[in-house]
Amino acid sequence: MEKKNNKKSPLGISKIPLEVRNEYSNLILLCANDHEKIDSDVINWPVELLHKIKDDHELWVEESLASQELTPEIVVYSNIIDNLNSYLKLDNYNWFMNNAIKNILHKDFVDALDFVEERKLAIDWPGSNIPIEKAIIDLMQSYSDYVNHFLKHAIVDEINFEFYREDTTYKRTFPNPHYHMYAESNMLWVKKNFFLLSSYVYYLNEFTKKVRECFNPLFHLKRGKFLVIDDFGMYHGGKSTLMLPVLKDIEFHLNTINIQMENFEEENKNPF
Repeated sequence: MEKKNNKKSPLGISKIPLEVRNEYSNLILLCANDHEKIDSDVINWPVELLHKIKDDHELWVEESLASQELTPEIVVYSNIIDNLNSYLKLDNYNWFMNNAIKNILHKDFVDALDFVEERKLAIDWPGSNIPIEKAIIDLMQSYSDYVNHFLKHAIVDEINFEFYREDTTYKRTFPNPHYHMYAESNMLWVKKNFFLLSSYVYYLNEFTKKVRECFNPLFHLKRGKFLVIDDFGMYHGGKSTLMLPVLKDIEFHLNTINIQMENFEEENKNPF
């Protein structure tokens, strides 16, 4: 609290009396990254917007729990649903997809992997709603698979440190006797990225469907289903494409790519 109330912080320079600043009505719970982001950008994060975010969140919680008796089980489910919605930035899905389809991830989505991995291990599942538990577990696993694979060939952007993107440093070495090997490795990485991203979107839709059925009928209802948005046709012959992922197709392509990657690794065991 001392850091947030120091004389240089937005909260510290507020004209509101200190005792009022720390009342519940004026507090919002944020992770450390979001605290820093908001405190350093008061123009884009004015007080009015923060109050609206807080009010919208509290309304969502009320709507989610209004028709149900508040039990420890409901608290567990609602908490993880709320956190996944926040960490995966589902309200900013189009921004996420616009970058992900180009093999670019903002650092917030890489940071979210830590939360997902911790929750996978730490949640003590009540066992009273198996369908929602399965939907949450599948979503977290698909996200973990996607981001962990992405990070195998991604580096932080040297110009904008906010983003991770494909590692193409091998192109800077000339002559590079292993150029074609690196290029083929990256090509396989890109192909698998696409289908792991599609898998994540598939399980995101399954998760959304179960949340609506079990907790909140309005959960991202205006969006309907989450889609793979390939505006530049990177994976569809240059043709702008919207795609609703189908699990059977995803699994077929992932199996094919995994075989290709195994063969590639076998052929290039000792490239140096």
